[in-house]
Amino acid sequence: MSTKRELVHPFVRYAAAWPLLVAGPLGCEVVAGIEPRTLAPPAPPVTDGACAEAEGTGFPDSATRLCSDGTFVVACEDASLAAGQDGHVVGALPSYAEVPFGEDEGEGVRDEILDLVWERDAAPAPMSWDDARARCEKLGGGARLPTRVELVSLVDYGREGPAINPSQVSVPSSSTDLYWTTTTSLDGVWGIGFVDGGSTSLDPTLAARVRCVVGAARGSCLHEGADGETMIDRRTGLVWQRSSTSELTTWQGALVFCASLSIGGASGFRLPSIKELASLGHGEEPASPAPPFEDGDALFWSSTPVAAAPDEAWFLDGLTGHIEHQPTTVKARVRCVR
Repeated sequence: MSTKRELVHPFVRYAAAWPLLVAGPLGCEVVAGIEPRTLAPPAPPVTDGACAEAEGTGFPDSATRLCSDGTFVVACEDASLAAGQDGHVVGALPSYAEVPFGEDEGEGVRDEILDLVWERDAAPAPMSWDDARARCEKLGGGARLPTRVELVSLVDYGREGPAINPSQVSVPSSSTDLYWTTTTSLDGVWGIGFVDGGSTSLDPTLAARVRCVVGAARGSCLHEGADGETMIDRRTGLVWQRSSTSELTTWQGALVFCASLSIGGASGFRLPSIKELASLGHGEEPASPAPPFEDGDALFWSSTPVAAAPDEAWFLDGLTGHIEHQPTTVKARVRCVR
């Protein structure tokens, strides 16, 4: 694996909300140190039995359709657009039902796709990671902090400020706050921001929002395809290109490349959405996409444009695991899916 890179993160806007985060030459920098003893052990690997149980469950898509010509938001029906954008592909649309949550039977919503029950209202005030875990445990009924993949499942990347449907899961007025996950990163703990759906690594002693969840944690269930050139996720049914492109390309170039890709005589490939890319990850070090994928430590384009900046698109940093966005004219690697 290549050495760790320093990145310019698009999360400088969070600095004002976090007293211990300062804007430095490389973006947001954590002032306080990290105490390794506070970090949770990695989640246990997903077993074949768990994969069989989760087979075909899918992963919630963004409900709001959004397409871009690389500069401006345009109708997804526009014939001039490159095919395969996030807004062109309708996946498993989120479906929620109101149910009790925790031993006190507070308000909750059940994700009918992942079979997770979410706390409808987040905790009223930010808190440290240890306090967040203790709060969820105190609610009883198996409540816990969500994994990073689980929390990303709530994001609607077609919306902005907040990038979530507030009629289903409420978000405080300070939607720029980050939310804790239970997933550790290379240098801290992952947090998700619902202002746009980006992720960043946090010092666990900082204060962030908390939304607890009940249900079995599940990761991707990857198996090698018969051709040896693809990986099949039994949970989502997606077929992934095993080896990414060796050349870097722009966002538009990535869309065109995947649309023309054929592997073992099979076509129908496209650029994955940012939620599909995120669904691959276990979130722990090394970051996703992890082995058995090759070249997993690169920057990978997604098919998802940024709602607030349609001249940018989302990507996954396979080395650090950050979910970020950059101008569509910048070049990155490509891993296609069908």
